[in-house]
Amino acid sequence: PGPLPHSPSLRQHITLTTGLSLWSPPAASVLGSCLQPAPAQTPTPVTIVLTPPSPVVGGGVSLAPQPPPQDLLTCNWYRSATVTDPNSLILIYVQYPNPVQNNGPAHTGRETAGPGCALNIAGLTLSDTGSYTVQIQSSTAATPVRSTVVLRVYGKCHPSPREPLYHVGEGANTVLWLRDGASLVPSERLGLSPDNRTLTVPNVTRGDDAAYQCEVRNPVSTNRSEPSTVMVAYGPNSAQIDPPGPIALTLGLLLNLTCIADSVPAPSYRWVLNGTDSKETGSSLTFNPTTWAQQGTYECWTHNPVTGRTAWASVAVSLCRGRRRDRHRVTSGGSAGRSHGLFPL
Repeated sequence: PGPLPHSPSLRQHITLTTGLSLWSPPAASVLGSCLQPAPAQTPTPVTIVLTPPSPVVGGGVSLAPQPPPQDLLTCNWYRSATVTDPNSLILIYVQYPNPVQNNGPAHTGRETAGPGCALNIAGLTLSDTGSYTVQIQSSTAATPVRSTVVLRVYGKCHPSPREPLYHVGEGANTVLWLRDGASLVPSERLGLSPDNRTLTVPNVTRGDDAAYQCEVRNPVSTNRSEPSTVMVAYGPNSAQIDPPGPIALTLGLLLNLTCIADSVPAPSYRWVLNGTDSKETGSSLTFNPTTWAQQGTYECWTHNPVTGRTAWASVAVSLCRGRRRDRHRVTSGGSAGRSHGLFPL
C-alpha cells in the first residue's frame, strides 16, 4: 500500500516486519491533547422575576434570576442599577462547596439569599423601591452575567384632599376626581397637574360650591377619600325687610318683621330702632307696640364675617289708636323699604 498522508504534527513512525509503515504520535503529544481546557461558554442571559409581582408594604418579595443559573459559583446583589458603587452591595452569595452569605454595606438585616441566587426581602417599606442588580459568576463562563430589575413597593392608597389645592399622596398609579359623586372632567377652569395628582380651582365662583373627592388605585388597593365640601362664601350684596313699608300699625297689635339677605355663610343680624340698638339678633323681629316710642324707623343690619360685607334695610312704622273694628289691622304702604349695601374696599 502507498504511504499514509503526512501530518506535520506527527513525524515519527515504526517499520513492522510486514513492511507496512504505521504512524504513531509521540507520547507527549497525546498527553498534551488530553489536558487542553474546554472552551469557555457564553453566559446565558437572565431576567429577574418578582414574586409577587406587586409587593406591598409590610410584606415580602423574592427576586429570582430566570432561568436559574447553572454551575453557580457566586452571585452579588446590588441596590443599584450598576455594580460600580461598593456601598450599594447588599450581599455576596457563595454556593460551592457550602452555601455562604456575606453581607455588604447596603444590607439592612432584611435580605437573605436563597437557592438559585434568589434575593429575598422581608418587611418591605416604600424606601425599598428602586433598582436591583445581580451579578452571577458560573464555573463554565469566562465573564459574569448581569441583570437589573426595578422593584416597586406599593402601599395602601391614601388620598389626602386639602384646600384650596387638592393633592393625592404617594402610592397611587391611577387618580380619578369626582364632584358631588360624579366624575370630574377637566376644563379651562379646572386644572389638573401632569400626573393628575393635584386639582386646582382658580377664580372660584358660586358654581364651584360642591363636595370633591379623589379616588386612587394601584395594583393592590383602591381607595376613595371622604368628601371635602367646598363652601364658596359670598354676600350679602343687599338686604330687604318684609313686609315693606311704610307700615301703619294699630297700637297694641302684633307685628313681625323679617330681614332677608342672600349670603353664605348665613350673616349675623342686628335690629336698630331710631338709631338705637334693640339688642335683637335674629333674622325676624316680633313685637307688640304698647307705647308711642315704639314707632319710627326700623333698620336691619346684616354682616358676613367671611366676606366682610355688610348690608342693611329700613322700614317706617307708624302707630295709630284705631277704632274697635280696626284693632286687628296692619297696613303697608306697598312700596319697598330702603335697602343698602356696604362693601369693603
